[in-house]
Amino acid sequence: MTNIPKQPKWHPIDEAAAQALTTITTSPGVIYPLAKTDLPDKLKQISGVASYYATGYTSQQHLTNGLNAAGEMLVTRVNSGTHKNYQFVFATCSDGKVWFTGPYYKAFSGHHVEQGDSIPVNSLFGKTPFSKKES
Repeated sequence: MTNIPKQPKWHPIDEAAAQALTTITTSPGVIYPLAKTDLPDKLKQISGVASYYATGYTSQQHLTNGLNAAGEMLVTRVNSGTHKNYQFVFATCSDGKVWFTGPYYKAFSGHHVEQGDSIPVNSLFGKTPFSKKES
């Protein structure tokens, strides 16, 4: 894929969060809500988290570092009445570990959503450098 950062920083996902994420995203292209308690430990530090969603890619992308980009996660937090949406990519490795990189949140419609406005959750996916563009 073009536009993938040369060296994105990958963070390990703890076992419980990885299990929840990979179990729910077995049907690619479907967006699933997850409990905030299922966030990877590193993302639990985000203040004001209101929701967490994930989807699996229809085909994994093999990366040069041995990881396979497997899908996307969307974490929404509320700050002073504004919903702020952050996208992350998760990847699997042959050793069974799961990793994530991001956030990817710049220059996409829906990053900031004012209280009272509505936006379809599915419109917030597919905006990362790893997202395959439909032809």
